[in-house]
Amino acid sequence: MKKIKSIILEWIEIIAIAFIIALVVETFFFSFAVVQGQSMEPTISNKDRLLVVKYPFFRNSIKEGDIVVFNPPGTTDEIFIKRVVAKGTDSFTISDGCLFINNEEVAEDYIYEDEYLERSYQFINGVIPKDAVFVLGDNRNDSNDSRSFGYIHKNQIIGKAAIKIWPIREVRVFLNP
Repeated sequence: MKKIKSIILEWIEIIAIAFIIALVVETFFFSFAVVQGQSMEPTISNKDRLLVVKYPFFRNSIKEGDIVVFNPPGTTDEIFIKRVVAKGTDSFTISDGCLFINNEEVAEDYIYEDEYLERSYQFINGVIPKDAVFVLGDNRNDSNDSRSFGYIHKNQIIGKAAIKIWPIREVRVFLNP
């Protein structure tokens, strides 16, 4: 009886330690996200699962092209995923569906191939504040992004998409050299 009790206590200890390690990793290093919506198609689709690297590990290395997970302005309850297209001190203009950064047109081979629908957006040109980024969905016709809510301050960023892990046949690493 004493041996069974000892084994049970040992298993409880192992499970508790594993839970604490998992909690620390989830809180500070990596997390998983399930995508809801089509705003990042064709790169990321509805119900895809992503491994997200938490913000502290790339705080000083956010670049154009990075796919970031963040809280949109005015809420901490929602989480969005979008592509960084410009960062602090860059000027930007969106005209006829084309993106211009610092007066140069950006070749965006990742956007959804559909005719761009002109809409009335509040933020289609300007200069990005120093500690902020401008984010857009790859599916420009179906994306709630910086064109509507403005810049994202770096402290709103939760993490950066590192790997699409599901569906398994579409595993993809998001490298942005």
